[in-house]
Amino acid sequence: MDTAPTIKIAPNNSAFHILAADIFMAALNRAADRTAAQNGPIRVVLPTGSTPLGLYRELIAHHADRRDLWDRVHYVALDDYAGLTPDDRRLFSNWLDRDILAPLSIPSSHRTIFNSAAPDPSAECARMDALLDQGGIDIAVLGLGTNGHIGFNEPGSAFDAHTRLIHLSADSLAANAAYWGGLDHVPHTAYTLGLGHIMQARETILLVQGSHKADILQRMLHDPVSPALPATALRRIRNVTIIADQAAMSAAEPFPRT
Repeated sequence: MDTAPTIKIAPNNSAFHILAADIFMAALNRAADRTAAQNGPIRVVLPTGSTPLGLYRELIAHHADRRDLWDRVHYVALDDYAGLTPDDRRLFSNWLDRDILAPLSIPSSHRTIFNSAAPDPSAECARMDALLDQGGIDIAVLGLGTNGHIGFNEPGSAFDAHTRLIHLSADSLAANAAYWGGLDHVPHTAYTLGLGHIMQARETILLVQGSHKADILQRMLHDPVSPALPATALRRIRNVTIIADQAAMSAAEPFPRT
């Protein structure tokens, strides 16, 4: 049964970033309250790409003083390229270290990342799944791929899939090529958390920005829920907030369609 997500619309870039930061911090406070008795970790999944950069800058500029929260945050990788050395600048773990984790003083002991160079990919996937089986994800911040992927869960990914090594689709390769100077510089394989664990997050925040995401957002909201469009899986779970700018909402109809 579909569950209507909460949709928040920002009029411009600045408002989008501020709104995203406010919603994230509210979720972080709720997670802290839920785990207060144990003073346990708050497990957070964060995306890479251009869309979340403004959110990260806003958190660093205006919320870095919340050490009571950041000291409890444990970052869990959503996805990352496979077959790269630990110092490779293309690794998402290094990207996020520069853009958010180091500026907020999240120590390496509070980061669970993929070992891109792991000699046994199956064991690496099992390691991540075992961690998530123990405590799950408190907050999943996600982006929306132009083909509807979530993380690197490409079209056709089962909703109960777990962590695995995948081959990037042509759409994802093209999208990533823009960051690294062409297709020749984009790894073709990557690790990703599966939708099975992502869908179990206690709160989910989906960031969607730009007119180039308008059509896929429309489809995510109104197409039949199906592995053919992985993002539709988010309509099967509760506590999903979509933060979109007006450009991304330009093709969207009210939810649900009747």
